Amino acid sequence: MTRLIAVVVPIGMFVKFVGGGEVHTKEVVNRLSKTTDVMILPYIEDVINFNDKEICEIYEKLPYYFPKLLKRLCSGEKIKFEDVIKELSDEAKESNLIYEPNLHIRINVLHRNDKIKLLLKSFKSSIYCSEKLSFDAYCIAKKSNKKLVSVIHPDVRSYIDGLKIAYNGLKYHYDFPLSMLKITLTYRNLIKINKLVKDHTFKYLLSVSKAIEHLDIRNEKVKVLKIGNAFNPEIMKYRSKNKEDYIVFWARLYSLKGILEIPYIVREIIKKYDIKLKIFGRFISESEKYKFFDSVRKLNIEKNIEYLEFLSEEKKYEIVSKARALVYPSHSDSFSLVILESLALGTPVVAYNLLGPRSIYDGLPAIKFVKEFDIKGMAQQVLKLINMKDEDYYNLIYEDNLNKLLETHNSWDKVFEEIFWYLFE
Repeated sequence: MTRLIAVVVPIGMFVKFVGGGEVHTKEVVNRLSKTTDVMILPYIEDVINFNDKEICEIYEKLPYYFPKLLKRLCSGEKIKFEDVIKELSDEAKESNLIYEPNLHIRINVLHRNDKIKLLLKSFKSSIYCSEKLSFDAYCIAKKSNKKLVSVIHPDVRSYIDGLKIAYNGLKYHYDFPLSMLKITLTYRNLIKINKLVKDHTFKYLLSVSKAIEHLDIRNEKVKVLKIGNAFNPEIMKYRSKNKEDYIVFWARLYSLKGILEIPYIVREIIKKYDIKLKIFGRFISESEKYKFFDSVRKLNIEKNIEYLEFLSEEKKYEIVSKARALVYPSHSDSFSLVILESLALGTPVVAYNLLGPRSIYDGLPAIKFVKEFDIKGMAQQVLKLINMKDEDYYNLIYEDNLNKLLETHNSWDKVFEEIFWYLFE
């Protein structure tokens, strides 16, 4: 008898690219569909605020089952929260298990009073499945009486870390300096992930790295994947010993990825060496985009910054492979596909010393970790790479430990096989 797995994902992932967690999701779900039947359950907010019309044109051609409500959405019908969660839960009853490749929490509070009420809920022991707050996959699994396997990608930091980021975020004019504190509050106190894992509904909570240790969950259901992410080995053909005189940064361009620190890092670098930084990716916030370019102008480094917007994969690999270094001041990473791909392309990395990436890449000569918000320290490490003799530089890249790491992470099949085991063991 064929097994049916209900997979909770953002419906838009089939028509547009979002980020690293979505890459993981697409790669694993695609492989899952080749081994068992897969039913796609969209995020509740995607149903309530349905605007992914492109999916209406292609979903019948995809190798998945979709819920009946998608056809109604495509015809223009609006569906309320209570009906959405009931219908998705009813559909999930036909499945053997619910799987969430990228743990998602829905918070829908716009007014100040609602935010205060939500904050007060964090002091109560109750678990909420409401229009204001919903851990979609858990709520659906609970109502359909099915087991749940979720994979957590966000780096949920401590409250002390969140306060440090908020303090420094004011200095660099973050739009939302409290963003990390909000993430911490959401996981620890709103959805109460430590308590949820004990629920019989949870079969496993998987993490792509040891970043989950920040949550201090002591439960045998919590597992760190041996191979949490992977890269396409074909990109290694772009590797080049013909490095050019520039450095790179790419990611989703917003404050927690360090975009607003970038101008200050570049200013420190060009005090000693005149070089250009090439940036690509999409700005999440128009306000932070303005602040970034305003800082570039005020620091008088316009000629040292080249913004390439959003590039094709091929162009991205070509540019990164010829860069002297990846500058990566991210505050929010549990694994970082950006770091993995950069190393696979033969480009060394300078990054903040976060638990998740450090647990994957620590000890590799090709990556240098510096203290968070240490702008001068990051600039110094980049300068060392820029000024390094060619022989010493390439010894960082063509090195046994890095080769072993790349060999370990060179196939999404390996990631899928491990997750598949947790789904069906």
